[in-house]
Amino acid sequence: MRVRLQDITSSQVVTRLGLFIARHMSRRAGYGLARLVANQIARRKPEIYRTVEANLRHILGPDVDTATVERMTWQVFYHAGQTYYDFFHAIGAPREEVRAAVAIPPELIRQVKAIIETGRGILLLGTHMSNFDLTGLALGAYDLPIQMLSLANPVSGFRVLNRLRALTGFEVTPITPESLRGAIRRLRTGGIVLTGVDRPIPQDREWVEFLGRPAYLPVGPTRLALLTDAVVFVGSCHYDAEKGYALEYTGPVEMVRSGDRQADIMTNTRRIAAIVETYVRAHPDQWMMFHPFWPDYEADRAS
Repeated sequence: MRVRLQDITSSQVVTRLGLFIARHMSRRAGYGLARLVANQIARRKPEIYRTVEANLRHILGPDVDTATVERMTWQVFYHAGQTYYDFFHAIGAPREEVRAAVAIPPELIRQVKAIIETGRGILLLGTHMSNFDLTGLALGAYDLPIQMLSLANPVSGFRVLNRLRALTGFEVTPITPESLRGAIRRLRTGGIVLTGVDRPIPQDREWVEFLGRPAYLPVGPTRLALLTDAVVFVGSCHYDAEKGYALEYTGPVEMVRSGDRQADIMTNTRRIAAIVETYVRAHPDQWMMFHPFWPDYEADRAS
């Protein structure tokens, strides 16, 4: 039986160990541990390292040199360790401290509250950039009733994280037919739903152009927005060594409607993909994407 590094890091034991370290270790020591782990991954180059390296090569283009790709691949794993430490450290902290952990534009909070008062639902689409988990906690600390649609069939480590997210006010629901029906009801009655928008979903079987090459981007978020007439915001976290974590956002993004349902789904998914592209290009070494993002298009199309 083959055991992959990502299976180990997503396990319940490692998740609980991370929580223990974040609660009992200083930030300097926690970041130092992240550096040691990143060094080991870069030295051993397991499958997950090769996956991140391949994703980065595509983002950076064919002319990028090997040293740059290797440096940025190491940076992805080091930054991932930083984000895990800071996320775990924030869990259970006072609400004011959680809010302060990520600079969220006050205008976004004002817009969200104003839209809710009109009775329209809001669909928040997040990217896996930098500390997206901590950004979710910070949003929850603003007393916004949010349903989070999380990964379907989560492994044990993610189930632990989902329970912890729920403690901060989120209603965390792995994607199932029942949870999707709940999200539709919430959006139609002026509620808020948060979900990721950049995790490849081969089951959708729809190619979406992303950074110059077809990928399996999820079309479910666009379906939700069109079905419920929700207002869409696309958000992305990034990290600055001096300023810390900050949320950028685009929106409100109103859906284009032509009357052709399938065409509208693909048109709006491409529009959202174009927004996500700008965030990934700006900080490629902060894109926490540990899955192959661009499959073998020609081989998959022929299958």
